[in-house]
Amino acid sequence: MKYTILSKESFTRAEKRRLFIKWALYSGLLLFLYVFMRSGAIDKWQPILIIPLAAAVSMGENELPSCVFAMFCGFMIDIACNNIFGFSAVWLMAVCVASSLLVRNLIRVNLFNFCAVSLAAILLQFSMDYLFNVAIWSKPGGDIIFTASMLPSAVSTFILSPAVYYLVRLINKKFGETEGNISYSEVSSAEEETAEE
Repeated sequence: MKYTILSKESFTRAEKRRLFIKWALYSGLLLFLYVFMRSGAIDKWQPILIIPLAAAVSMGENELPSCVFAMFCGFMIDIACNNIFGFSAVWLMAVCVASSLLVRNLIRVNLFNFCAVSLAAILLQFSMDYLFNVAIWSKPGGDIIFTASMLPSAVSTFILSPAVYYLVRLINKKFGETEGNISYSEVSSAEEETAEE
């Protein structure tokens, strides 16, 4: 099975408009989830839905756009959680590039695979946050911080992540070319045989 990477065809005006609208909707969704996270409406169970948003977008885009979007998502998480600027961006970029590559080569885009990728991103984000902000500094009451704040937030993030997946999927269906990454196209076996001759 051969794949072409980043075809050299230029975009038409309609494709450029659809691409702009799609990324504007992703950005609007990011801002909405940031405001929801900062509102603290659910108190201890406050989900960080920016993490599954980054995972969902990465499963529908190429590596570079998913990496850049994950970086901005990480920056928003850092601003909201008062972390060191760029701390969350590092972990999210790694997970999102890996998930984009997985979708390209091994897995399909569906709810089960999204939940697996989202769970990996959530576990990595919260475990690194606990390790670098609580455990290394031996903060008093670290176990209480974990059980009373971090664990409920991680659980609520995972429970609500399918809603984010369906929102991103709706945007992809309306304004994306195909489900999944759009710059890779599978070469048919007839074209492959013609190329070999």
